[in-house]
Amino acid sequence: MASLQHWVVFLLLSIFPVVDAGHPDWEHARFSSPAWLFIKPGAKYQLWPRSTIPLCYDSDETRDTFHDILWAAMRLWYAAGLPESFRLLEINRLACIHNPFESLYVEGTRDVLASDIGMPLISMRSGADQPEVDKPTIKVFVDRENLGWTIKSAAHELGHAFGLLHEHQNPSFWGPNGADKVFRFYCMHLHDFVEITEGMYEDDVWGQTGVCRDIISAEEIGFSAGDWLPEVATDVFTPHPWWAHDSMVDWDSIMLYQSFSDSIDEDHIPVLTRWDTSTWESSWTPSTLDVAGLEAMYESPWANPMLPFWNDIRSPYFALFRQFSHCA
Repeated sequence: MASLQHWVVFLLLSIFPVVDAGHPDWEHARFSSPAWLFIKPGAKYQLWPRSTIPLCYDSDETRDTFHDILWAAMRLWYAAGLPESFRLLEINRLACIHNPFESLYVEGTRDVLASDIGMPLISMRSGADQPEVDKPTIKVFVDRENLGWTIKSAAHELGHAFGLLHEHQNPSFWGPNGADKVFRFYCMHLHDFVEITEGMYEDDVWGQTGVCRDIISAEEIGFSAGDWLPEVATDVFTPHPWWAHDSMVDWDSIMLYQSFSDSIDEDHIPVLTRWDTSTWESSWTPSTLDVAGLEAMYESPWANPMLPFWNDIRSPYFALFRQFSHCA
């Protein structure tokens, strides 16, 4: 017979479910539109309330450099049909100080373009009582010889900031364990392949959890394959069936890397090709399906939750979630 303690744990887990990161809002979600890949709110991220991203700059110099670039990047999205209810909102420095986890920090860099996806949940990677805290950040730099490229790259990063993922990382387009299906992935052509894999056993590179087959393994060591391999299927939403094929790829997506990105030779040696080995160039404007994906995401029932997800430190139920999500 089950002990009283087991019954208590059972009842509490019934009240505070841990499946899908502890929130039931999307359990019966369905999508009928043809193509996109975006975050599953509550798994690692959540959506920006009212589709508005409050912006903070790490310095006045950063603001002077990137303010106009970011707004020009947003105009690319508007020109593609994104409603102006999606917006950037610059807030004052005091608001940034008092609300560091509800705003996106713009950080100027020398050569890095990157953005957190959506509004990240406050990190819980350290101790249960004192979780590590990371501010949402978008990292940008300016190619002064090609401002057009800079603006288009910023538009790609804003797609991430609002919640879109890379089109080519849709797990529907890949076989089991990162195997080729719709695309052919040439991991050995990545610019950092030799450096990363030096001294590794073959299975550590090409095995089921190898760095050229598993996104988590690649990301843990900072390998660029993490920007190419399929996302973990349980962390994302896509309307594609698992038997997706070439015609379902949005080849016009601004969230799709070109074939030669990150390559040891970005003019001649591809990293990713179609199954027939043909290649494609970058699309530097948002597609209609990119816009449709954002609209679908922010029109969903969980777009503006009344309370944070239970696995977010800002939730009043966070302590209970932490206590009972690890029960054995």
